[in-house]
Amino acid sequence: MLAWASLPIKRQVDIQLLQPSLLRVRLNGQEGGPALLNPPQVRLQWPSSLRIGDQAVILLNFTSVHQDIPSPEKGIYSDVYDNYNIMLEARFEIVGIRVEPANPVRESLLPGQSVSFRWEITADQAGDNTGNVWLSLRFLPLDGKPPIQEPVFASMLGIHSSSLFGLSGPVARLLGGVGVVLSLLLVFNDMIRWWRKIVTIKHTHDSKELINNDA
Repeated sequence: MLAWASLPIKRQVDIQLLQPSLLRVRLNGQEGGPALLNPPQVRLQWPSSLRIGDQAVILLNFTSVHQDIPSPEKGIYSDVYDNYNIMLEARFEIVGIRVEPANPVRESLLPGQSVSFRWEITADQAGDNTGNVWLSLRFLPLDGKPPIQEPVFASMLGIHSSSLFGLSGPVARLLGGVGVVLSLLLVFNDMIRWWRKIVTIKHTHDSKELINNDA
């Protein structure tokens, strides 16, 4: 029980580098226009397995990597911050697993800033669960017009929740710890007798050597 409940969980990672063509305000279907000029990297990390009753973390990082815009896209985009404030909106939905905080989660995005989202998840039942993570840019016009929201990242993930004969992770750790303590108590007297026997044999051996040396 203790071994099963203490094993580290496996984690998976999805990394994508986003280009300005995905990070622009789409105005009347035209190409180019306002966009984020520093291509960011999106990194999603999640547990592929989870013991019921245990808590795990899903991390979504939006990081500016300060790479140059690809040559074919240079000159057709303007800096989106000239006319818009920007927020990042993240959403994680999955059936069969409790998620905190509630959806959606929004954070302001300043030029060159990195933003991280964190969800804490807990499974109450064993089984295979499939969920989705979405990340959108929310453009807020400085002139007060209605905001424009554009999806920029989506990923599907699977999480296998398990139990040990119906036991959750915390219960298995508790029972396993109690079992270890009881086992130690049961063999304590035998260990004491074994140690005394070793000490007696060693003392007898040392005494015989001392007598032989005196002789």
